[in-house]
Amino acid sequence: MAWRHLRSAAPVAPPSAATLIDDARPLPPFTLRRVGGTLGNADLAGHWTLLDFGYTFCPDICPTTLAALKDVKARLVATGIAPPRVIFVSVDPARDTPERLNDYVRFFDPDFLGATGDDAALAPLAQNLGVHYQRLDERDKQHYTVDHSAAVYLIDPRGRLRATFSWPHDPAAIAADYRRLTGG
Repeated sequence: MAWRHLRSAAPVAPPSAATLIDDARPLPPFTLRRVGGTLGNADLAGHWTLLDFGYTFCPDICPTTLAALKDVKARLVATGIAPPRVIFVSVDPARDTPERLNDYVRFFDPDFLGATGDDAALAPLAQNLGVHYQRLDERDKQHYTVDHSAAVYLIDPRGRLRATFSWPHDPAAIAADYRRLTGG
């Protein structure tokens, strides 16, 4: 009897990965550099967007997160849902030129975008979203690491923060939450 009951049990949904945020205010005005020009608030309009902050020399968190976001996109596309735009924002503008960023993100997915800016350009987004970063470059200006937040931020088509996804990133849970949050 127990075997029959367990065999017919409904599949378990993945746990929620999202911390929901109902921010009525759009993100503050910002302008970052990217290949081919700039990236700002107008570029977020009309699209669901996943923002990820990091740097291309990151040894672990950043490549793992971008690989997870590639998996999220594949899961959504496989179920017929339009995936969000993915934007990787570098907090290391001294080494991460727009060209380097473009090559880096395209390694993971040709549709991913990369953008950066100096601290003044990064400040509106970083402060509004609670992104922390600190370059550890006091001794060596070429070979250093950057401590940074590992969350991914879901921005709605009106430019408002809707959810955050904390580390570690579970692609199945993020895809399920994305479908639920976007009505997809």
